[in-house]
Amino acid sequence: MILIPAVDLMRGRCVRLFQGDPSKPKQYYEDPEEAARSFQSQGAEMLHIVDLDAALGIGDNARIISKIVRSVQIKTQVGGGIRTLERAKEILDLGVSRAIFGTAAIRKPELISEVSTIFGKERVAAAIDVKNGSPAIEGWQSKTSLEYIDVAKKLEVGGVGCIIFTSVNADGTLSGPALNDTKRLVRSLTIPVIASGGIRDLEDISALAKTGVQGVIVGTALYENKFTLRQALKVAKVAG
Repeated sequence: MILIPAVDLMRGRCVRLFQGDPSKPKQYYEDPEEAARSFQSQGAEMLHIVDLDAALGIGDNARIISKIVRSVQIKTQVGGGIRTLERAKEILDLGVSRAIFGTAAIRKPELISEVSTIFGKERVAAAIDVKNGSPAIEGWQSKTSLEYIDVAKKLEVGGVGCIIFTSVNADGTLSGPALNDTKRLVRSLTIPVIASGGIRDLEDISALAKTGVQGVIVGTALYENKFTLRQALKVAKVAG
């Protein structure tokens, strides 16, 4: 299992949100490159980068993302506001390993198939962000009436390479991950699932490993020094 540190970008800075609320960002690094290089130096194999401004439709951090990608030698996956083929190409052309579709994965699943065909499914991920039981879109500000398992199955058939599953209610809260929902999703698919949201301690990482996820994204717990990245990586390695 791979452990993936999160770098969330807002107005050019590295922040974290509580339950996806953009009105209350907490800044951790003025220079996101510093965060990225720090995670790399501690042994991270991949970074999870989210452009919150692009997701919310209030700008973008493409220049910052490009600088981060150039400043590290590890893989990166990027999400936030990727809703067209052109935008996906722009992001992937920066040297990003994998583009993550959120809103577009729900509203335009045919786009996922198109991008997977052009760039290869290993470079395409879909984010399913569940809020109060249903997928949320547009920077988590809008809720759908869909069933997240059905959405994931359709995306799998459409050619997506992996699913990134986040519990919005748990994200940034240090309240623990949505283990049952994660386990249900993993058992419903054959493609890899990466879990995110609510991780508070090393035991949560071990518990997620038992659900069968390929990876775990960690954000707030690292920034709040609940444990070190090296400790988390060791747990992930033992978990397989």
